[in-house]
Amino acid sequence: MADVAFLGFGELGSALAGRLGRTGHAVRAWSRAPCDAAGVEALRARRSAAGVRPAASVREAVSGAAAVLVTAPAGAAEALAAEAGPHLDGDALYADLSAAPPPTKRAGAARLAERGVRYVDVAVLGTVAVSGWATPMLASGEGAVAFRELVAGLDVRAIDAPAGDAALVKLLRSVYMKGRDALVAEMLLGARRYGLEDVLLESIGGPGEQVPFRALSDRVMTGLGVHAGRRAEELASSVEVLREAGVDPIATDGGAARLRTLAELGLREAFRGQRPENARAVLDAIEERSGGAGVDT
Repeated sequence: MADVAFLGFGELGSALAGRLGRTGHAVRAWSRAPCDAAGVEALRARRSAAGVRPAASVREAVSGAAAVLVTAPAGAAEALAAEAGPHLDGDALYADLSAAPPPTKRAGAARLAERGVRYVDVAVLGTVAVSGWATPMLASGEGAVAFRELVAGLDVRAIDAPAGDAALVKLLRSVYMKGRDALVAEMLLGARRYGLEDVLLESIGGPGEQVPFRALSDRVMTGLGVHAGRRAEELASSVEVLREAGVDPIATDGGAARLRTLAELGLREAFRGQRPENARAVLDAIEERSGGAGVDT
């Protein structure tokens, strides 16, 4: 087993540290001092529950550690890499689990490579409040495979890609995951204004929604291959319904514009009005008809 250090010790850090400690690793953690007494007590409770040894500084936390897991906020990632770097052993693994964007992850990898440290870009792809230490993670960078092996027992998938690519997957995924949140909020606000909240909620969740995401994406994209124009018109009507209820249709209006743009590419004509085989065929047609320049509105 190995010495493992955490930089940052909130919900994610405490969940992962507790699991690693139970599998035999010696775990220590550093976190910025909370701003009030309640925060101090909460941090103490998390450390106690996870069974970790507190470190008084970043240097104390990372010195001699086989692996460092950064579970601090994204805004702290760059500064922590700079502060920790001089105190890391040359063969250490430095895994940044923060939500920092790809350029920050790539810069961190370059900085630490100068010291021989193996950098790991780790994207957290689930919800810690729901899955705890079993939250799925995606790892890229030079140390991805070694990190997966060291933290065996956590749900880590390593891909053969440079640091920054795991973060890129997370942000692309968020186009759906967080964009969906915006649409759900607009939909429910509108339904409440019309007194139809419960009826609406009961109307969604049939067999079409109870499928793996790959199947759902195929269904969505193949439908757009022939019906993007019609769906754009329907969503435009939804925009007006929301406006009449006093709800600013920010996300819905954007969705209508996106569908309208797809329709204007002539996808229905490209597929002769027949539903294409899969999402890949639709994406290929979009790329071809937009000249590979995207489909900007």
